[in-house]
Amino acid sequence: MWQERRALAMKTVSKRFFACFICVLLAFLPLSGCAKPQKISAGVSDYRLDYVNIDWWGNFSDPYIKEYVFKTVSNNHDLKIATLRTKEFYQNMKITFAKELPTVNFLANYVRIRTPGFDFNGLILDNTSSNIFSIPLMAQYEADIFLKNHDKTKSAKKELEAVRFQEKSSYISLAAAAGTAYINILRLDKTIKLQEEIVKVRKRVWELTEDRYKLGLASTFDTTARNQQHTMAIVVLNDLKKQRAELLHELSVLIGESPTCADGLVRGNLDDFEYKKEIPAEISSKIVFSRPDLMETEAKLQKAKIDIRVARKEFLPTISIAGIAGFTALDLSKLFDWDQFLALVAAGAVQKLFTGGRLVSGLKKQKILYQELFEEYKQRDLQAIQEINDSLCAIKYDTKTDKANEEKVKLEKYNYGLINLRYESGITSDFDRIQFLENLIVLEKEKADSKTRRLIDYLSLYKAAGGVLEIPAQKSP
Repeated sequence: MWQERRALAMKTVSKRFFACFICVLLAFLPLSGCAKPQKISAGVSDYRLDYVNIDWWGNFSDPYIKEYVFKTVSNNHDLKIATLRTKEFYQNMKITFAKELPTVNFLANYVRIRTPGFDFNGLILDNTSSNIFSIPLMAQYEADIFLKNHDKTKSAKKELEAVRFQEKSSYISLAAAAGTAYINILRLDKTIKLQEEIVKVRKRVWELTEDRYKLGLASTFDTTARNQQHTMAIVVLNDLKKQRAELLHELSVLIGESPTCADGLVRGNLDDFEYKKEIPAEISSKIVFSRPDLMETEAKLQKAKIDIRVARKEFLPTISIAGIAGFTALDLSKLFDWDQFLALVAAGAVQKLFTGGRLVSGLKKQKILYQELFEEYKQRDLQAIQEINDSLCAIKYDTKTDKANEEKVKLEKYNYGLINLRYESGITSDFDRIQFLENLIVLEKEKADSKTRRLIDYLSLYKAAGGVLEIPAQKSP
């Protein structure tokens, strides 16, 4: 009996241990394979969060859009490629800097020499064999008297700076794309619900028309037309669902998840979605000139200016210094004797006299490239101002349109309330009442579209301003 109780107790303990192990394992593994919106933590690549101005996304009264932008910054593969490209150019800069420094190589040589015997005027010499051991250090250095190599390092740093601004532009663009996709999904959620109501209304109108046809109050043409309108409403509903599915797939890819998880993406409601702060009526020129694409072109312009200086210095002589220091001996046991120490220092200068016009063409090419980048900078400057002005203009007029649509919906709801009262009093038929209901639903769809355009205009302004809509306050020392 005691052994049976002991075996039962051990079995119970084993089951509990196994259950605890499974619980711990499931706590770290997602059941569906699709990640949920993760909370933002301060320790995750703060500089990338600064790129997209992550705090600005908290100004929307929605619990999910900020998390989706955060997941885009953290998981999007295109952004990871942009970050890796920045690291690649950082290593290129280090390689260029290494050319300013001397190179030191360690050599270990062993030579076996055998000389043949010969007869020299009756003097017969036997063949001999000997060993030569050497372990020298060889150093080479290009004396950067004219700072040509140093200028090449400066050029590489400016190229790295341009790539970093390009990386920032990619982060801002994809963050805006994720926000735009999310807002459009909310619009389609609401529009689909309204369209489903329209389908129900048109089905009811079709049924009432059939009843009137049976009473001789409607023609066959009227019945067919109502049926066709009902079918068209179903077609529109299916098209809206297709658009929502495509946008859900797009958002899934933007946040670095499989499109198979699209249906599980949580989201809020368009009616509750609003921007809680005031949109500035104008944008400071400091913000315009701090756009990452303008800063990128400016860095390229500075790099081109340095490259012109390097191209001029290619006409100057190249001075090289080489040195050898080490031990050389015929006997391995005497290899580290100071009597076997060998040292050699050599310096030389090379002046290019004729290169077929390569140096002159190289200098002219860099000057042309500088002019090209200067024109590109001026063009991007104008485009930046245009994009900001376009965004501010769109916000101004789309806001007016949205308010007008909101007023139209209010008036139509009031009219629909009056129609309901007339219907309850027996003055108006159910047929007329339902048609007023469809008009109200159509106006609500227009209101959802205008609100969506207004909200997306905010994201367009965010992108046009380089992610910064207001100049940050200076911190007191």
